[in-house]
Amino acid sequence: MVSKHIFFKFGSLRMEGLKRRLEGEIEIRVAGGDAFHEIFLNRPHHISNVSPELIQGCDLHEGAFGKQGSKICWRYTLDGYLIVSPPPLLCKLDGKALMGKEILELIDDENKVIRFNVIEGDILKEYKYFVLTYQVIPKGEEKSLVKWIFEYQKLHPGVPEPTSLMDALVRLAKEIDDHHHSQPK
Repeated sequence: MVSKHIFFKFGSLRMEGLKRRLEGEIEIRVAGGDAFHEIFLNRPHHISNVSPELIQGCDLHEGAFGKQGSKICWRYTLDGYLIVSPPPLLCKLDGKALMGKEILELIDDENKVIRFNVIEGDILKEYKYFVLTYQVIPKGEEKSLVKWIFEYQKLHPGVPEPTSLMDALVRLAKEIDDHHHSQPK
């Protein structure tokens, strides 16, 4: 059984305290890490088959899947809670349908790194910019670490931290790992 090590880390506050960095990671099996990178890079439209509760669809708007500069539109649903500060309050998400359009800014196949820059969508109603990066990091012969990094700037201090999105993407890495290992070889 793979450990469900989930770790959130808030980065340092910069420039008026509205620029942030949030990190999350989970340990999965090595082959699952390879599958995670391959599906996000070349077949993101298949992620809705793995986790239909989170991802309802992924459409290519410009370019080609797996190519830097491509524009991809995600349809997704978040459940859970957002932490709103100040003061620290929990707000329940209602599971409403959301949309985000991203440019695939960076592909580093050797280090299994991909960076997306959000250019349209619901998340930009609360953040001036939002950049998502993941890296799959080998940890020995049997395990890999999937690390997500969010870099963003809140529009105002009352905007919640994107912890529900981080939690969902960390869970998605585990779901992709489990899905990959449940497929007949």
